[in-house]
Amino acid sequence: MFERLSVKESAVMNHLAESHADNMAFSRFFNNDAVQPDVLEKVLQNKAVELTVGNHLLCFQDTTEINKEHHRKLYSADDSDLGPTGNNKDIGFFVHPVLLVNTAGYFPMGFSSVECWNRKWDKQDKRDRKYQQQPIEEKESYRWISSGKTTKDLLEKQCAHLTIIGDRESDIYEEFDQLKSDKCDVLVRSKENRVLYGSRERLYECLASQPVAGGYVIEIRDDQRRGHIGRKANIEIRYCKVKIARPKNLKSASAPKFIELTAIEARERVGAEESIEPVLWRLLTTHHVPDVSVALLMVEWYKTRWLIEEVFRLLKTQGLNIEASQLQSGKALKSLAILGLQAVLRILQLRQDRDGLCSMHASVAFSPDEIEFAKLVGKHHIKSTTPLQSNPFDECSLAWIGWIIARLGGWKAYRSTASPGVITLKRGMQKFDQMFQGFLIIRNLQDVYKE
Repeated sequence: MFERLSVKESAVMNHLAESHADNMAFSRFFNNDAVQPDVLEKVLQNKAVELTVGNHLLCFQDTTEINKEHHRKLYSADDSDLGPTGNNKDIGFFVHPVLLVNTAGYFPMGFSSVECWNRKWDKQDKRDRKYQQQPIEEKESYRWISSGKTTKDLLEKQCAHLTIIGDRESDIYEEFDQLKSDKCDVLVRSKENRVLYGSRERLYECLASQPVAGGYVIEIRDDQRRGHIGRKANIEIRYCKVKIARPKNLKSASAPKFIELTAIEARERVGAEESIEPVLWRLLTTHHVPDVSVALLMVEWYKTRWLIEEVFRLLKTQGLNIEASQLQSGKALKSLAILGLQAVLRILQLRQDRDGLCSMHASVAFSPDEIEFAKLVGKHHIKSTTPLQSNPFDECSLAWIGWIIARLGGWKAYRSTASPGVITLKRGMQKFDQMFQGFLIIRNLQDVYKE
């Protein structure tokens, strides 16, 4: 099933299936009691474990919503694997993966955890169920801690180090306490202006009072949809050690009275005459930050979390389009989502090593037969009118096969053209896989005739 998802780069059954029999087979597969999300999660974990020995991994976790409101009539009202989404009206579920990225070249290695869950239609709101007084283990937000623990249990012994990274929703006091170890640290974006232990000062005021320790310049693309004005932004870095006080409403007796962290502020310097909202990140980490170079590295690592946003983009409308799938049960859809994560990983891997800087072998993402077929495609199918359009990478490297796939996706390989993006690679991957399936059919027929 994973191979078919990779070939078709679509989660829509009518695109996946080549016949009515295919369609029925896929439905039987996803509705089989033996095909459970937790079993498929172990398949993903096994694939990741093979690649991560000895590495320092950035473990990016985040949540995405799978909204199935447009197909609501397909689902039973009694389906326990579906429930209200973020607006409390539409039907769907949530997916919370942990993407593993090597610090050397920021190459995606796989997934250490995938939690799929749904809310209940009769669930009380936060006020009625006294949400603030509940232990963290009973809250939906516990996924940020449980996913981190799963990642630690799976990889901590074999990896050099783990850094678990999350956005503002991951700013949870217990997470710093429960996930920190000698081989594991936490890096999150601050959500709250927290109380500092033994002080009247709060976190944000403390950070703002620190001297500027360094800075850097970033290019911000013009994006009217998100309200971003294109410009070069001058970012100033401030950082300091802080003691975060245990929240007053925290009931856990085992939680320490304070946690010592390093707080980092990355703030855009804006002139008084400029009417733009400045870039402002405040990060909290359990990492030791002895100087500004490490503070800048923390900012760089957090910036790299855009990779998990790319995973969601490829899983949904600009990739597999899982929200358009016609599978008729929540359990089947959750299984499809987990398989889909592994399918989109290959596109992301191609994108990250498109310049050959990660020095990965093609076998990371492709079978021996696919690599041999890529040699034929590169030699006989890709037309290079000038030396500048020739494949510049070592044969059998991931960058080499990615170059071929990008050309199949319509990329021209001129110096004046931008590097291929994930959509071009997805388009090229579809064409490559269609050609590869034809190649296998011809090869099998030749074997039959030889007999």
